[in-house]
Amino acid sequence: MKKVYESCRRLLTLCANCKPEEKILIVTDDECFNIGQALWDAAEEFPNKSLILMPTRKMHGEEPTDLVAAAMMNADVIFRATKFSLSHSFARRRACENGARDLNCCDYSIEMLEHGGLYNDFLGDSKRYVDQIAKGFAGDNHGTPGYAAGDKVHVTSPLGTDYYCSIKGHKIFAQYGIVRNPGETCSPPDVECAVGAIPGTAHGKLVIDGSITHPYIEKLKQPIVVYIENSFCTKVTGLVNGVEQDTDESRLFAKALAEGDELKGNTPGMYRIGELACGLNPAASLCGRMLEDEGCYGYMHCALGNNETDNQDFILHIDMMFSNATMTVDGKTIWKDGKVVFD
Repeated sequence: MKKVYESCRRLLTLCANCKPEEKILIVTDDECFNIGQALWDAAEEFPNKSLILMPTRKMHGEEPTDLVAAAMMNADVIFRATKFSLSHSFARRRACENGARDLNCCDYSIEMLEHGGLYNDFLGDSKRYVDQIAKGFAGDNHGTPGYAAGDKVHVTSPLGTDYYCSIKGHKIFAQYGIVRNPGETCSPPDVECAVGAIPGTAHGKLVIDGSITHPYIEKLKQPIVVYIENSFCTKVTGLVNGVEQDTDESRLFAKALAEGDELKGNTPGMYRIGELACGLNPAASLCGRMLEDEGCYGYMHCALGNNETDNQDFILHIDMMFSNATMTVDGKTIWKDGKVVFD
């Protein structure tokens, strides 16, 4: 268990930069209590720590219990060791607006604590990668700092991804895997740089060959093809030996989207596409766990459902990882064959 303790110490001291006097809150649930307990054990010298257990949520973005939300509002630093992410919840947003530093530790496994992306040099190459992609999203235009002035995005991949959208005016989310200032949030080992498609501008198709952040699927056996029109998913199918056809996984994904949509009363919320991001943690590897997979260098991801980039009120959010893509912004290549392009 030495490696588990070491990685939890890295989360507390390197990623969160916790101070001895700070109020540290560890939020956990039935399925991830062992991770919450490991964080608690590693926080032995922090006297103002608290751990709160709640029932497991049903999907990413679902609100925590009222008691958990109240505790989050009174914390200096929050560690969320839960099965499903609270990142897109109003409780997390309000806690950060109130000044909390927030770390999403959702769906961790003991194996993730023993090796992989959490042992990344978060202040080294991955930070440089994030800054370079953020520069590419910002474009040559002099727009509002922190927002995309670059406009037309085109993403392709060897398997057939051919996706277009506009990002102009969207906030750029630079995720370094560390927090230092009040109100910041991160999701180590996820290191990424993300924007969102302007509503109504996304179209084309995505060929997803990595993983999908839903318990029905996780790491894929066969690619899934997602068709997009006017920023909505219109069709999901599988890809077998280069031929599009329904597969068990594509049917499960279609089922997951339909079930998610029902939670919003049959509005089209689950089918909206927004987030567009590059994974930038060279120590991470694809394993079917969301935060490791999202940050895995060599993979991009797009998301359906809630995206903070356009302040949707829909709670659910599903990421889709795909490899070896190339991305241009206004004709300039900023990501080629799954790697950052430097000027």
